[in-house]
Amino acid sequence: MTRNRPPQTRATLLLSALITLALVLISAPFAAADASTTGQVTGSSAAAQRRGGEEVSFAIEHSLDGVTFANTGVITGKLAVDRNDPRNFRLSAARATRTSLDAASASALNALVENDGTYRVRVPSNIISAREGSYVMASLPARCLSASNLADALTLHTDDRGNAYGVEYSTASGECDATSTEGAVAKVKAGMNFRTTVSVRVPKDAPGLNPNAPTDLRGGGPVSEKAHKASQKNKQRGGKPSTDAPKPPQTFMQKHWMKVMMAFYVFAFVCAPPPPPKTKPKTQ
Repeated sequence: MTRNRPPQTRATLLLSALITLALVLISAPFAAADASTTGQVTGSSAAAQRRGGEEVSFAIEHSLDGVTFANTGVITGKLAVDRNDPRNFRLSAARATRTSLDAASASALNALVENDGTYRVRVPSNIISAREGSYVMASLPARCLSASNLADALTLHTDDRGNAYGVEYSTASGECDATSTEGAVAKVKAGMNFRTTVSVRVPKDAPGLNPNAPTDLRGGGPVSEKAHKASQKNKQRGGKPSTDAPKPPQTFMQKHWMKVMMAFYVFAFVCAPPPPPKTKPKTQ
């Protein structure tokens, strides 16, 4: 036999179920937020796992027809991590290892030289995590490259997160007369190697100036703190800043003469003798 529960017991169970459901609904958003926060922290920690001295590499590509690009080597270097912020780093000790030219590449480069064409190179726009289709590119007249015996220099401009926003490309000496067509230029032979010098530059923030710093406009160096405070008070009152020399310090009597006078009057009043008693006139 089943017994019917009292109304109070059923009401208590119903109230407990409602409270449990409310707690579940309230805690669900916080659990989702904690999960997303955990994912963000995990992702950020993974991004911040760069260690000083870690070796990284990325490909360098070139174009011999101005349309298609092919791999021509790799650039390697070591990471120098910022001590204050491990997410910031720069590439140090960068060097390039170029692939030797085969017969087809040498013939295409000689055709560029004869037609006064342009030799192009490109690298990924992020040296740590390359993105497909995102590059920075530079070019050089093929005549200059052939005249330098394939000795070139590549300067990569990046920020402190590995994003490359510019690249410079020139011969190793930096000299090139691209307009001159006089004289024969030595042809490139199969098996020759590029002698590429790589450098990486990271911009630095200039130190900021404090516009509120006290400065003597007359060229005498920094002003005293007391004069600076007086100038600030005059500015707040709408007056002009004082340019007079600071006054000499006052003596004790100059500062407290009023207090001394009051004490003197009180002392004189207390120490004064009482007035003589009045005498009544005698009556006849």
